[in-house]
Amino acid sequence: MNYKLESANSMPKQLSIFLLTALIASAPHAQAKVYKWVTPDGTVVYSDQPHPNAEVLNIEPLHPYKAPAYQAPEAEESAPQTSVETTAKYSSVTIDSPEHDTNIHGTGGSFSVNVSSNPPLKSGDKYQLLIDGSATGAPTSHSQFNVQNVNRGTHSLSVQILNKQGKSILQSPAITIHVHRAQVKRKQPR
Repeated sequence: MNYKLESANSMPKQLSIFLLTALIASAPHAQAKVYKWVTPDGTVVYSDQPHPNAEVLNIEPLHPYKAPAYQAPEAEESAPQTSVETTAKYSSVTIDSPEHDTNIHGTGGSFSVNVSSNPPLKSGDKYQLLIDGSATGAPTSHSQFNVQNVNRGTHSLSVQILNKQGKSILQSPAITIHVHRAQVKRKQPR
């Protein structure tokens, strides 16, 4: 089998290399010798048959490739979720009530905090309420926190979304509340 190429001067070197590679790849025997010679008119010839004045090309043997064994994908429920996926699924988390700068009177320091996220909380993730930057109560998948016995004064509230590993992936802007509690004056002993 002979393959002739046009004049070596008229054909780009890259095309010659490509055709040589194609010849080698299509050869039925990977270990067969390849001969190259140039005819008097300048045509480059590649062949698997010897020819007078032919150069034997030293071609590396092809490395066989064995595809890895097929493994069926696991069920969707057991597939682990990366933190990047978890982070990307929420655009916001907010405290809906109480409103910013609210005064809370006559409750003994107890009140409810309602939160929401967009989109709604996903399975496995939880909300964590922060009062003055500290976690308050256990993380929960419910959107309402019932807070008890908060000291008198001004406090900062925010909420975080925690992923399955307990890592904070999103936090709301903080709001300020003012807790007013009844004060009992004690009589000083005389």
